[in-house]
Amino acid sequence: MSFNKRKHSFKFLNATQFLGALNDNVFKLILVYFIINLQGLPDASSILAKAGAVFVVPFLLFSAAAGVLADKISKRNIIVAMKIAEVIVMAFSIFAVAFKSPMLFYSLLFFMGMQSAVFGPSKYGIIPEIVDPKYVSKANGALNTFTYLAIIIGTFLASFITDISNKNFILASIFCVIIAAIGLSTSFGIIKTPAKKSKKKINPLFIYEIYKTLVICSKKRYLISAVLGSAFFLFIGGFAQLNTIPYAIESLHLTEVGGGYLFLATAVGVAIGSTLAGRLSKDRIELGLACLSGFFVGIVFIMLGIFSHNLYVVIILLVLLGFFGGIYLIPFDSFIQIASPDKKRGRIIAAANFLSFCGVLLAAFFLYLISSTLKFSSANGFLFVGFLALIFNVFITGRMSEMFFSYFSRKILLKFFKIRVNNIPTPSSYIILLEGSWLEVFLLFSFLPNLKVFSLGKVMRNFPYFRGFLNSLYLIKRRRNKRYSLKRLFAKTKKYKRRINFVCLFLGKKFPKKDLKVFLKSSYAKNYPEPIFLKIKREDRLIHYNFIKRQRPSSQEKNTDQKA
Repeated sequence: MSFNKRKHSFKFLNATQFLGALNDNVFKLILVYFIINLQGLPDASSILAKAGAVFVVPFLLFSAAAGVLADKISKRNIIVAMKIAEVIVMAFSIFAVAFKSPMLFYSLLFFMGMQSAVFGPSKYGIIPEIVDPKYVSKANGALNTFTYLAIIIGTFLASFITDISNKNFILASIFCVIIAAIGLSTSFGIIKTPAKKSKKKINPLFIYEIYKTLVICSKKRYLISAVLGSAFFLFIGGFAQLNTIPYAIESLHLTEVGGGYLFLATAVGVAIGSTLAGRLSKDRIELGLACLSGFFVGIVFIMLGIFSHNLYVVIILLVLLGFFGGIYLIPFDSFIQIASPDKKRGRIIAAANFLSFCGVLLAAFFLYLISSTLKFSSANGFLFVGFLALIFNVFITGRMSEMFFSYFSRKILLKFFKIRVNNIPTPSSYIILLEGSWLEVFLLFSFLPNLKVFSLGKVMRNFPYFRGFLNSLYLIKRRRNKRYSLKRLFAKTKKYKRRINFVCLFLGKKFPKKDLKVFLKSSYAKNYPEPIFLKIKREDRLIHYNFIKRQRPSSQEKNTDQKA
């Protein structure tokens, strides 16, 4: 496949996705405005919760089957078929408005969700087939940028058409049909891709299929964490979308249509954040960037709960929420696509979609719970979700701490310090560091990939599990018997060595060098590779790392030492 064909094919995919996302948002908001117009403003929260749940249920029911289909037949053909289905669904929306039937509208929303559920695995799964691997992260950034640009325009158009037409919802439905037809025409421009011809069959017990796929993900380093991170984004994103209109009505005293305009702020932020994430990642996937931005997402949610009565502050916060959200999502989605095996990519993306829309469904139920059952304000809802986001991001950062430390040290610490490295060791090396600070240990992550640091130190009695909370750091309680401490330290490294490239044993300045020397001469230490000693010399902001390999003493030298 030539470069030009690939390039043009991705443009058509981007256009197709753009028009689909545009239509989704216009259609969902038109539905919400239509039913609120029929039932009144007091029911706004429950209407939004119901609409969110109805749209998400098809993703839970059909995501697994859609993933199997994407692995069996051409992803391009699935995309075209789903765009035809979209045109049909949009055409029926005219009748839903004409008969003033909320039930028919909810049914059409269900079928719209079904169409999107089948479309999803093929839309994302086709990217590695039409884009060079080194451009996948940028392609995802571009796709998400245009998706949220579509949300911006779609949100504006839904509110604008409702305003200027004096709530003529038939006119809005006709507009949706036209957009769907244009999207169908652009889908024909996507280059035909070969079917992967997976032998996997669709299993009606889709929950079990999802479970088996997630087991496959758990065997690939960081893949399950990326899937969970992507799913949590849909939870907080879904809640933000559903809670914004009630928030605007209660806290800012806007109309439901005026509240719809606030979506523009978040969508603008996501578009900027997605673009920036692709540029910051360049030719690599920066999972550490996602972890870092996740903390800012939680903080912005909390601030939305606190500054809920100032419109200008809220608009700025919504832009920031979208900005950090866009940066948060792109690395996770890119990693899922690249790390997934070719013949299982569709199923893995479908499983990720399933969990993601479980998050959206949970967001709808959560909104209903806090608004209708617990009678919480929408501002308090943002506050609560902000704390949830911080807690979850602490967990996901712990699982991906090596990637987080790598990104943080390369992009932030190296702005303040310079390093020089001599004799970088080969993978499978055991590095022993006696004298050094934790800052100098963290800077190791900037040039040693797949590193795990083991250290002897104090382990808090009340929080014993904290010692293994960070995936790249492990604390082992220091004992009085130094030989026993070293034996436990080396034994623990053996458990993890198959999954990592480098092991660093950080003993600290207080550890007696004589005890280490005696231990390395022992028969027990011979079961491990020859250790490499790391000497660190610091000159103000310049830090020298010098790796020195020392040969174990021969038996003759050992006997001489014992006599001495």
